[in-house]
Amino acid sequence: MGGKTPSDMRLTLIGPIPPPINGQSVVMHHMASELAPHFEQMRIADTSEGDSPKWARPLSALFRSVNALRKVRGSDAVYIAVKAGKGMWLTAATAGLARMTGARVFLHHHSYAYVRERTSRMVALMRAAGSNAHHIVLSQSMAHDLGGVMPEIRRILVIGNAGLIDKGLLDLPIKADGGQLVLGHLSNLSLQKGIVEVVDLAVALHHANIPIRLVMGGPASDATALTHLDRAARELGDLFENRGPLTGDAKLDFFGAITHFIFPSRYAHEAVPLVLYEAMAAGAVCVATRQGSISEQLNGSPSLLSNGADSFVEEMLPALAVAAVSSATSQESRYAYLRALAESERQLADFVTILVRRIL
Repeated sequence: MGGKTPSDMRLTLIGPIPPPINGQSVVMHHMASELAPHFEQMRIADTSEGDSPKWARPLSALFRSVNALRKVRGSDAVYIAVKAGKGMWLTAATAGLARMTGARVFLHHHSYAYVRERTSRMVALMRAAGSNAHHIVLSQSMAHDLGGVMPEIRRILVIGNAGLIDKGLLDLPIKADGGQLVLGHLSNLSLQKGIVEVVDLAVALHHANIPIRLVMGGPASDATALTHLDRAARELGDLFENRGPLTGDAKLDFFGAITHFIFPSRYAHEAVPLVLYEAMAAGAVCVATRQGSISEQLNGSPSLLSNGADSFVEEMLPALAVAAVSSATSQESRYAYLRALAESERQLADFVTILVRRIL
C-alpha cells in the first residue's frame, strides 16, 4: 500500500446503521460520518435488523451480516462493529476473512459484558483477527479490563463517544440556584436500566417530606415497567410526569426540566451510556451506579455514585435528602462533559491518523 493516498484507500465499515436506533448503530453512523470526508472509497455494509417486522428482524440481521462478507474483498482496511453474544462468531468469521485478504482489521467493542470474562468466542475473534488487529474500546477502564482478559491483544485504541449527543443540550440554561430538585430518568424503561430503583428513590424522598418531582421519558419495555410507572403515578400524584418516548426538541425539553439525572443501571452490556453525557451537557447532576465504565465517565463531574443497583436507594437517599440545586454545580457538570468531548475528538483524530499513516 506504499504509494497510496487516502483517496485511493479502500475502507470498508461493517456494522448496524439506524434504524433501529441503539448505542451501537448510533456509534456506527457517527464513525461513518466522521471517516467519509477522509476516504473517498469508503464502503458501508449495514448489518442492522432494519425496520422489518419484529419476527423477521433476526433473519434480516443475519442476511445482512452474511452479505457484508462480500464487501470485505478488495479492502485495504476493514472496520467492524463487534457483535455481542453468539453474534460474535459471525464477527470472527468476518474478521478472519478480512485478514486473509490482506486487509488491516479494526474491531470496535461496545459491550462491557464480554470484557470481564475470557470466553471461547472472544478467543476465536482474537485469533481470527490476528495479532496485528486494532481493538477499539470506549474508555481507559474498558481497555484495561479487555487487556487483562485477553493479554494476547497487542493494539488497543480508546475512542470515547462523547461526541455522539445533540450539541443543542449545551445551549440549555444552567440550573438556577435554590430551585426544586427535579429527578429525571430516560431510557428504555426496564428492570435492567433501574426503573424500580428510580421509583423507590423518588417515593422514599417524598415520604421523607423532601420537595422533589420525578420526570420519566422513554418507552416501557414490558408490562413490568408499566406496573412501576403506575406505581409512581399512584404514590407521587402530580409530582410525577411520564413523557413517553422522546426525540429532538422533546428530549431537550426533558433535560432542561430536570436537575438530577437518575441512572441505577445493572445492564450487563453497559459501558459508557450516552444518556449520561446528555445529562452532563445539560448541566444536570448524574446519580448512577458504577456499572461498566460509568465511574470513569463521570470522573471530574459533581456526580453521586452507588456501589450497585441493590444498594442504590440506601446509598443515594441520604445524599439527595440534603442536596441543593446550584448553578456552580450545574456548570461544573457541563464543563466535565466538554472535557470529555475534547478528549473524544482528539482520540478520533488519532484514529484517522493511524488509518492514513500506513498508506502514505
